[in-house]
Amino acid sequence: MCETEKMQLGERFFIYSEAAENAVVTFSLTELSLPANAEHLLKTYASMLGTDDKRLAAAIFCSWYAGICGAKYALLTAAHPMAHALCLSNMSVQLIRTEGFPVFSFHVHENRDGLCHKHVSGKVLLDELGLFYKNDVRPIILALAKAAQTKAVMLWKHIYNQLYTYMEEEARNAAGDSTRNLIIEQFKAMTWELEPEVFGLPGNPFRIMPKFRTDRNPPHNTISIKATCCLAYQLRADHGYCSSCPILPPE
Repeated sequence: MCETEKMQLGERFFIYSEAAENAVVTFSLTELSLPANAEHLLKTYASMLGTDDKRLAAAIFCSWYAGICGAKYALLTAAHPMAHALCLSNMSVQLIRTEGFPVFSFHVHENRDGLCHKHVSGKVLLDELGLFYKNDVRPIILALAKAAQTKAVMLWKHIYNQLYTYMEEEARNAAGDSTRNLIIEQFKAMTWELEPEVFGLPGNPFRIMPKFRTDRNPPHNTISIKATCCLAYQLRADHGYCSSCPILPPE
């Protein structure tokens, strides 16, 4: 992987080939799939956020953890061999203290390049994503849900929120309308067509019909409404709800 690709993985998805030296907490993702370790991470993170609410910590952590899911989707779509390195057994999470809010970093232990295909069919991509969510993401979600005493489906929706944001960013940067529409349609197919058993739930939490509203802030563009509230308003009394929050009343 070239330096530009490494930089993009770090800046956009918080994924790095080297471990951070100043981490407050470090767990392999396999270790994080144990509820006791998930609880330790959430308690520490919540304390650094100035709260004791593990549910809030879990919700915000999932927006970071979704970086792995976004990178997996992007690399599989591009038929990039690095996609095979993003798995439960080959990554660690690190919680890092900064002057502002704490941040997370995800360290890839070994490159593990797999076969690189010039084209990946929709079915192959869907199957790969299904196995990834079932075997690599679901154990983490279950551990977080148990540690935070919240419903797993809500954490999956926080993952979806960030995945949808990644898709919107890619669509905005598309070369033309046809490419933009292809990005949107492929994302819908790769989320809606996943089987519920992948998530261990009665239904697919990613099967969400997009809704939109006019942004209340200038320049008042049309924006998508999140699948669930990100709970960021609970961090500061002056924060308020995001313009895209589903809690806000309809126009």
